[in-house]
Amino acid sequence: MTNPPGVDLDRVLVPIDGSDGASAALDHAISIAAATDAEILLLAVVDPYGLSTVTERKEVEAELEDLVTDAAARVQDAGVDVSTAVEAGFPHEEILHVVEDHAVDLIAMGTHGRRGLGRFVLGSVAEKVVRLSPVPVLTVRTEATGQRPYRDIVIPTDGSDAAAPAERWGVDLAEEFGAELHALSVVPEGPVRSSETVDAYEEMARAALDRVAARGASFAVDVSETIEYGVPHRVIVDRCKDTDADLVVLGTHGRTGVERFVLGSVAEKVVRLSETPVLVVPSE
Repeated sequence: MTNPPGVDLDRVLVPIDGSDGASAALDHAISIAAATDAEILLLAVVDPYGLSTVTERKEVEAELEDLVTDAAARVQDAGVDVSTAVEAGFPHEEILHVVEDHAVDLIAMGTHGRRGLGRFVLGSVAEKVVRLSPVPVLTVRTEATGQRPYRDIVIPTDGSDAAAPAERWGVDLAEEFGAELHALSVVPEGPVRSSETVDAYEEMARAALDRVAARGASFAVDVSETIEYGVPHRVIVDRCKDTDADLVVLGTHGRTGVERFVLGSVAEKVVRLSETPVLVVPSE
């Protein structure tokens, strides 16, 4: 199989800490890498700042080496190329360094990590990575819903230029996996100034959905289109539940047109609340 059109995916980074969340993220990474002929890079990070003795550090390093070795065997058994690394430092900083140094195209990680020997390897780290990563980040909860290969993908969009990369990823992954795409645009409810009319929001929402549908049609992807009203992150999470979505793809920065923030911080709230795996795509 070839890379999805418009998505250049050669290397997927998966931080490993032995938690169920990291294991679930690895399962998703394997599915994506197998479909796109990408390599998986497994990374374990020793956080020495919470370790009081050299002996503790050596114990942690040995434990993480074993975890990486076991994870690499899982990847190899799936027929996917794999490489490994164990680094020391603040976890989110090391993850981002590896992204830059190893030309990583996608990060897949758990949203809840592991406490042990005084360290917290993943968890809140995921939110920092989502906020700072220059490449898309797939976050997966331990109890994540959905199935693989993906069959239903939700794309929330506000039609802004910042949302376009997420739209491309969503459509192209849907094409790769033969999934149905559910395009969603949310009209925020609440007080609006005279220049911020509901009609204006609905017009933007319709244009946003038309853009996704047009790209979907060019790749023979089935696209359903929905405009809903409410608090954006809550509507997105509910829509994923209603469609039994396997994946939700959204941008990190959205429209401030007519001075309302539709996406952006919404992405972090969705990552925090969604039981559906979330692929967050930076605007650049």
